[in-house]
Amino acid sequence: MRAALTVLERDGFHRMRIADVTREAGVAQGLFYHYFKDLKSLTVEVLTDFARASEDAQAIEKGVEPGDWYGRIYAHNLLVVRSYAQRPGVMRCLLQLADEDLEFGRMLRDAYRAQLMWLVELMPRMFPEVKFQPQQALMVVYALAGIGEGLLREYFINRSDSLRKADLTVEQFAELLTTMFYRGLFLEHPDASRLEYTRNMATMVRQH
Repeated sequence: MRAALTVLERDGFHRMRIADVTREAGVAQGLFYHYFKDLKSLTVEVLTDFARASEDAQAIEKGVEPGDWYGRIYAHNLLVVRSYAQRPGVMRCLLQLADEDLEFGRMLRDAYRAQLMWLVELMPRMFPEVKFQPQQALMVVYALAGIGEGLLREYFINRSDSLRKADLTVEQFAELLTTMFYRGLFLEHPDASRLEYTRNMATMVRQH
């Protein structure tokens, strides 16, 4: 499975062959069928494990104080950005397979929703005066979480020349996503002392 992850990153699952995987693993090709019936089953299992590595919110937020909203959101964003930065080919495969395989796509969407539910469930208590309508908090959190989706694809997978000129570190990228999410959620800028790349955006307010 580790070998398959390497091949998926390098070649993508449409070009991956059994011989590529066994060669990368350093085993005989015939051994493959001792563990998997075909490439599709291997690909689904490998990508499912990869996707589910981000499901444990407590592990992701380890060391972050419960009331530290910037820190909590940053921890989740940092994990996502690292996945894109370290495995852009695998992230491309995830998105492609989700479009092509209904069951895998459903699993990926369910995992994504589970990652957001910790915040969805807290929204009515955080903002009791809002009196959220049914499903409204879910819609708000999905909208905020989608802020960086296109940016991540363009920067890490499609490697947009114009975006890559920013030359961000993983930490700066996670900070940018977190700052925009935080501003959208709380209508205020995060504590500037914790920021580097987005510190100057504290003055990014409409002048009346």
